[in-house]
Amino acid sequence: MIRANLLPRPRKKIDAFGFQVDGEFAREVVLSLAVVVTVAAIGFGIETLRLHRISIAAIDSEAALANRVAERNEARALALSVARYQEIAREAVVVRRSGPAAELAIAQVGNAVPEGVWLDSLAQVPSGLEVTGAAYSLDAVSTAMLALGSAFPSRRIALVAIDNRDGRIRFTARIPPAESSDRE
Repeated sequence: MIRANLLPRPRKKIDAFGFQVDGEFAREVVLSLAVVVTVAAIGFGIETLRLHRISIAAIDSEAALANRVAERNEARALALSVARYQEIAREAVVVRRSGPAAELAIAQVGNAVPEGVWLDSLAQVPSGLEVTGAAYSLDAVSTAMLALGSAFPSRRIALVAIDNRDGRIRFTARIPPAESSDRE
């Protein structure tokens, strides 16, 4: 025969610092604090490990970047050399195209510009002549474009930029190069 004592046990009281605390309550509080401390310690450990890995990755990235400084400097120097050679090539094209034909083109543009329109620059670029200027009205710019078209009848004059600022209308027109049969 099995006997079981089903009567409630008397609660144990714990004396701490002059206070009496229920033993079951104290056990639950200590267990809860242990769980909270354990979870906090695990979270702290995970975060510390994550920060450590991030710092190692940052150090590796900085080292890889530092190892490529010479390559970046070489690429920068090469890009500057290419830009310098391209500028020399553009200037060589302009020099090859200069002479009586260039003087004639400048005279044609100058004679075609109507009153009320002034030119700021006339530049020879690989795609032809680039004319920049300004006028006080859109009608004057339109008249200038028509006059340039009449001065260069075999070419298609293009208005590539127009800007209305300070009461003046600034424009850029492009005159394509003459056909190869028209060149010297």
